[in-house]
Amino acid sequence: MSLFASAHPNRRARRLVGILTASVAVFALAACSSPAEGDAADDTRVYESDFGDIELPEKIERIVSVDFYTPAALIDLGVMPVGVVNSYYTDTEGVGIPVQYSSAVADAGVASIGEYYELNLEAVAKADPDVIIATSDFLPLDDPLREELEKVAPIITFEARDGESWRTRATELAKILDKEDVLEPLVEKYDARRDEIKDQYADILANEAVTVMVPVADEWGTYADTHFATPILRDLGATFREQADDEVNEAKFPNWFSYENLDRLSNADTIFVQPGNDEAFAALDTNTIWQNLPAVQRGMVFDYIPLSPTGSFGWASENLEDLADLFAQVQAKIDAQG
Repeated sequence: MSLFASAHPNRRARRLVGILTASVAVFALAACSSPAEGDAADDTRVYESDFGDIELPEKIERIVSVDFYTPAALIDLGVMPVGVVNSYYTDTEGVGIPVQYSSAVADAGVASIGEYYELNLEAVAKADPDVIIATSDFLPLDDPLREELEKVAPIITFEARDGESWRTRATELAKILDKEDVLEPLVEKYDARRDEIKDQYADILANEAVTVMVPVADEWGTYADTHFATPILRDLGATFREQADDEVNEAKFPNWFSYENLDRLSNADTIFVQPGNDEAFAALDTNTIWQNLPAVQRGMVFDYIPLSPTGSFGWASENLEDLADLFAQVQAKIDAQG
């Protein structure tokens, strides 16, 4: 499954264990990096975020990201973060993060600050950031770690669990860092290619009700059109199957169902299957309910694109090319059926 499929189950427990011991080191490092008494403080400004006003330094040069998405958006802008989660070093095969971004981070020797579910407060403080960038899924507003991180630098938090969060984060970072001129050509490239694909596959997008299915060992779920793994599919104007109210929870993640409830997918014309759990998907071959679904009967089942939780415009452009290839497969199947 994707690195982003769900939050780590022991995240908060692990954080609480480490916070008290790390706080001492954070205080010491923060004291060393604080301006000496009598020094003039840097000018500040107020950024109005979706989660409240944040006082930021006027000049931002050093940024730590405590989520997966932000480093890609920063690198698109020509800004290399000084601290990233360790997945940018462990995911060298492009399983959850495009290789172009993990390679750039490795080449620059950016500091690892631990994983999102077990951040290293001392490493964050040692990176000496001007600001810390977070998303509301990996660093919730009620996470006790926030208080410690705010002793190091102000935290800018972005929403992450909707179909527009990737675009909002990218455009807001460009404004904050005065890099809108750098972002503009990336936006134009993305928009132009998106519109080409929309025109090329207009019939599929309008007439095929699709769903993104996620099979696991004993249950399955589907990603809604507002899920962070479907933003580019949504942006292309795809028609999603109508989900029942109980298929999505309050956190905008899928609820999970037994394979006895696969008939819920009978209103899908085409099923895209999230890659990464071949054993679970193979088990569907002997499931009678699955075999009798209209999409399966028509042969309209395909692997969904990799790297679907988009993090930036450059990342989104990769998603567009993968979706264009996917729609070409869908079109070929439809054409073969006459």
